[in-house]
Amino acid sequence: MNISKEIIIFLKEQYNVEFNNLKNAWIRGKGVKGDYDLGKITELITGENILTIGESYVKYKEYSSKGNICICGCSLCHTLYELCHIKTNACFLVGSECIKKAGHPNFINDLKCGKKNGFCESCEIPLVRQGKRKNSQKDFPNVCMNCNKPVDIYLNISFENKNEYKKYGTKWNPDIKKWYWSGYKDYFPQELIPLRRYGSNLNV
Repeated sequence: MNISKEIIIFLKEQYNVEFNNLKNAWIRGKGVKGDYDLGKITELITGENILTIGESYVKYKEYSSKGNICICGCSLCHTLYELCHIKTNACFLVGSECIKKAGHPNFINDLKCGKKNGFCESCEIPLVRQGKRKNSQKDFPNVCMNCNKPVDIYLNISFENKNEYKKYGTKWNPDIKKWYWSGYKDYFPQELIPLRRYGSNLNV
C-alpha cells in the first residue's frame, strides 16, 4: 500500500494519526482534538471509507490493545480493536462503537463467545453455540459450519475389492466412473486413508 508523504504528514499534523510498526496498525495519539470521522481518515489511507458496509473485517484473534483513543479521535474507549480494510488489509485501532458503525454489530458478543467456546481453527472466527447466529456444532467443537461442510473424497478402489470397502460408506459415481466417500472430513474412516486420490475435494 503506497501512501504519499504529503498524506502521511497531513495525517500526523491534522489528526496525530500515524502507522505503528509494533502494532502493525494505524493509531491515533493524544493532543489533537477529535473530529470523530473515522471514514475520512481511512479514506485518506486506503482510498475508501471503511465505515461503508462491506469494506471492512475484524481480526478477532487479536482483539485487544491497551489504549483509550480510537483512531476517530474519541478518548472514551476502554479497549481498542483491529478493524481492517478488505482490499488493502490496512488495520486501524478503533473502539467497539466504530466497529459497529463499520457493519459488525455483534462484534462484542462474538468476542465473548470466542473467549468461551474458542475460535474456528480454519477461519479464526469466534464459535457461537446457540441462537440465531449459531455457527458451530458440538460434534465439531473446533471448526465453524462454514469451514466444515460435507465433502466428497474420491478413492482408488479396484473392482475386485469394492465389496470390502462398502461397509465404510463408499459409493460409485457412474458419471465419472470413480469410487468416493461422502461426509464430514472428521468422520473419514482411517481404513480409507491409503485409498484416497490426491486431487479430491479434500486431502486428509
